[in-house]
Amino acid sequence: MAEVTEKEKILYFTHAKFITEGFYKTTMDEIARDLQMSKKTIYKHFDSKEELLENVCGMRMNLMEEFLEEVAESEDDAITKFLKIIHKQKSMSMNCSPVWFRDLEIHAPHLSKEFAKVRQEKVTKIMSKLLEQGKKEKVVEHVPVDIIITALNGAIEAVTHADFVLNSKYSFHEAMRITAEIFFNGFLTELGKEKFSNTKKLFENVLHN
Repeated sequence: MAEVTEKEKILYFTHAKFITEGFYKTTMDEIARDLQMSKKTIYKHFDSKEELLENVCGMRMNLMEEFLEEVAESEDDAITKFLKIIHKQKSMSMNCSPVWFRDLEIHAPHLSKEFAKVRQEKVTKIMSKLLEQGKKEKVVEHVPVDIIITALNGAIEAVTHADFVLNSKYSFHEAMRITAEIFFNGFLTELGKEKFSNTKKLFENVLHN
């Protein structure tokens, strides 16, 4: 396994700090102190906190893009692909605090919009493939793909909005999971629902063992 570079160490640590505590009130002094390194070392790799934030956001988007592409191109059946996406979203959003979303919308709206744009493009591309695969496997109803994707993008945008995240009784990853499962069960055939239920149990058994 390749050794983590100094720049990667800063990026990975800051990513974890920003998504759990937000970035607006986090200072470079705090980051340097927690990393036990000088600010000069951090500035050697990132010119400002804004550049560091942009790199954090870029890393999150790249990780999800790479995973979605990997899932889409795999030999798995459509149901397994749907569930892999749900579980990946859950793992990536597990520690995301409402403050992270609020800070993005208020203090970095350009990055919030970029997140939404990339997410919408990827959801459209990947879901189009998976829905067509699901139809061939007879686990997805013959419903208009464009309507499903438009509705799904709208639902995801709503549950990722800072106001919803801040005021909802559900955590972010719970809201995303529930939204995805509602949609999947809405367009799955009876065979698809049965496979979804059985495969979901297998996933949960693996995670709990």
